[in-house]
Amino acid sequence: MRKATFLRHAIVCGLLSLVCATSALAQTDPESHGFTFNVGGGFTAITGYDAGKLDHGGNVQAGAGFNFNQYFGVTGNYMFNWLGMTGSELSTLSEPNGFAHVSSFTVDPTIHLPVGHGVNAYLLAGGGYLRRTVEFTQPTLAQTFVFAPWWGYVGPALVPVNQVLGSISSNAGAYDVGGGLNFPLPRTKLHMYIESRYIHGFTSASNTTVVPISVGIRW
Repeated sequence: MRKATFLRHAIVCGLLSLVCATSALAQTDPESHGFTFNVGGGFTAITGYDAGKLDHGGNVQAGAGFNFNQYFGVTGNYMFNWLGMTGSELSTLSEPNGFAHVSSFTVDPTIHLPVGHGVNAYLLAGGGYLRRTVEFTQPTLAQTFVFAPWWGYVGPALVPVNQVLGSISSNAGAYDVGGGLNFPLPRTKLHMYIESRYIHGFTSASNTTVVPISVGIRW
């Protein structure tokens, strides 16, 4: 279930990147005026109230926006974070296994600061929407049909799966702040970026705070 959810979001981000790549061929560099697009992913750290309850994980993201000049622009960013749950929290809740995912969409005014040799630093701050979902699971076996004539077997088989015992979701407003660096890639109009964000959502029962660190490509 967890892998399937992440795969769906990864496919969405991949399709967005293909569309962005096609549209961006005629665009100028991210530091100048014009449309900009990005896709990336990386590591997500947990902080705040959820530290010690949720475990660190990973993220994928895709975004698009417009740079009004080489110093200022506005971007919209979608991010999906998949997270684990700590063993101590599972023991406290008497649950065999569990995980969480946090998705967000924010609109971020962005200030660009040219560093030199095509390198561009940027700072951003904005807000938007965040959704947190926690699922508790247990390992089990599911029956399937195997067609493997190469191995000389065609028939039913049991495969390990995770059975969802319960799911809790919360939707909330959120804000984010962050920054990063754009590095030009030789002989292309593409830039590699390294970025960190602090995203805080006002989810029910407890607020949710994640710190994703991402690497990606920007057009």
